Amino acid sequence: MRSLSNFFLSNRETTEAYEVKRKTAPRNLLENEEYVKDITGLLTAKDFRDRIRGIKQLLLDAEHNQGFVVANIVKVTIFDAFNCRLNDLNGKVNRIALETMHQIIPLLKDNLSPVINMLIPAVVDNNLNSRNPGIYAAAKNVIQALCQHLDNYLLLQPFCTKAQFLNGKAKQDITEKLADIVRELYPRKPKSVEQKVLVVLWHLLGNMTNSGSLPGTGGNIRTATAKLSKALFAQMGPRLLTCAAAQSPHIKKTLEELLEAETWKVLGWGSHPCSPSLEATAQRPRSSNRWLMNKYI
Repeated sequence: MRSLSNFFLSNRETTEAYEVKRKTAPRNLLENEEYVKDITGLLTAKDFRDRIRGIKQLLLDAEHNQGFVVANIVKVTIFDAFNCRLNDLNGKVNRIALETMHQIIPLLKDNLSPVINMLIPAVVDNNLNSRNPGIYAAAKNVIQALCQHLDNYLLLQPFCTKAQFLNGKAKQDITEKLADIVRELYPRKPKSVEQKVLVVLWHLLGNMTNSGSLPGTGGNIRTATAKLSKALFAQMGPRLLTCAAAQSPHIKKTLEELLEAETWKVLGWGSHPCSPSLEATAQRPRSSNRWLMNKYI
C-alpha cells in the first residue's frame, strides 16, 4: 500500500495537470485565430488530461471573457470539438464536459441558440441512457438548465423530435420535460405548441401497448405520456379530446383512459359509478377544467 504522502503527491500532480490559467481576451484577429487553434487543439488532444484542460479553459473564458466566447460560439471547429467531449469515450472527460456545460448555460443563456440543435442531441442521445449514474445525472442537470435559462421556444422542436425518436429512459425523460415546456410555453405560443406537440402525443398514444411500453424502444412510457396528456389538457381543455377524435379510435381511447386514470383519481372520483365521465367533464367550460387541473395536478 502506498504511503499517505505519496497519495497526496499523486493527487496534487493530477490536480495540477487539469489546472488552467485565466487568459486575456484576444485583442485582434490574429490573436483570435491563435486562440481558436489552441483551444481546439486541447479539446481534440489524444491525452485525456489535455482534453479536460480544454474543457476547463472554455468554462474560464465563458466566466471572464463572455463576449469573446459568444462571438466565437458559432465557430464550427470550437463547438464541434466541445460537442465531441460530451460523448467522450473516456467516462471522466464525458462527465466533466457535461458538468461544465451545466455551468456554461446560465452564463450564455439564449446566446447558445445558434448551436442548440447540435447541443441537445450530443447531451441526450447517449447520456440519458448511460449506465454510469454520474453521467446520467450530469446530463439531466444540463437539460434542466436549458429549460431554466433558455427561451423554451428554442427547445420546443428539438425536444419534440427527440421525444419521438429516442429509446429507453431518454425517451421518458425528454417526454416529461416536454410536458413542462407545454405548461410554460403554451400561454405565449399556443399554435406552435399544438402544431408540434400533438404530433408527439399521437405518436406515443398510437404506439403504446396496454402495458405502457413502446415496441422496440425499451422501457415504460405510460407515466411520461400521461404527464404530457395532462399538461396539454390543462391548457387546451376539451379541445384536446376533439383533436383526438380526428385520430384513430385507439389513440382517442388511450387518451381518455390516461386522463381518467391519472386525473380523475387525483380528484377523488376514481371509478365510482357516479363519477362524471371524461366526455361529460369535457362539456364544462374550459376555464373550469383548467382550474381543476391546476388545482389538483
